[in-house]
Amino acid sequence: MIRRHAIALCFVAVAFGFTLLLQRLFPYPFLFFFLAAVMAAAWFGGTSAGLLAVAVSMLVVDYFFLPPFHSLVINATDGAYFAVFILSAIVASWISASKRRDQEALRAAHDHLEARVAERTAELEKTVAELRENELHRERLETEKSVLSDQLETRKVVERAKGILQRDLKIGEDEAYRTLRRESQQRRRSMKEIAESIILNDDLKRGSPLK
Repeated sequence: MIRRHAIALCFVAVAFGFTLLLQRLFPYPFLFFFLAAVMAAAWFGGTSAGLLAVAVSMLVVDYFFLPPFHSLVINATDGAYFAVFILSAIVASWISASKRRDQEALRAAHDHLEARVAERTAELEKTVAELRENELHRERLETEKSVLSDQLETRKVVERAKGILQRDLKIGEDEAYRTLRRESQQRRRSMKEIAESIILNDDLKRGSPLK
C-alpha cells in the first residue's frame, strides 16, 4: 500500500513539474498533466492510489495554479473549471482502475487456461505413453505365445518321430533323440524338419493319409 501511494505521489510530482514548465504557454495547463498522473496512479497503484492522486492534485492545483495563488481559496470564476477538473480526475481514476482490474482478471483467466491446457496435455501424454507401453507388452506376449506354440509343435513332432525310430530301429528314447540330432547336424536342417521327414516316410510306408 505504501509503495502504491508513493507511486501516485511521484506521478503527481511529475505532473506538477511539467505544469510549472508550461504554465506560461497555456492558461490552465494543469488539466492535461494531472489527469494523466491520476490515470497512471490508478493504473499502477489501484483505486486507492488513484483517489490519493486526485486529492493531492486538487490541493496542488488549487494552491499553485488557481488565483489567488499560494492559497486554498478558489475564485468564483475558476470554481466551475476546478469542479470539472475534479470530476474528470475522479472519472479518469475510476476508468483507469477498472481497466487495470479487467486486464488483471483477463491475465489470471489466461494463466489459468494455460495451466489447464498444460495439465491436460501432460495427462494426454501420460495416457499415450501408457497405451504405447500396453501395446509393446501385448506384442511381447504375442511373440512369446508364438514361440511357445512353435516349441510345443516341434516337441510333438519330435516325440512322434522318436517313437517311430524306437519302433523301427529297436532303440531307446535317448538313442532315438541322438539320432534325430545327428541327422539334423549332418543335413544342416532343424530337428523339426528331420522329424517331419521321418513321419512322412512312415506314413508313406504304411499307406496312411498325411496328417
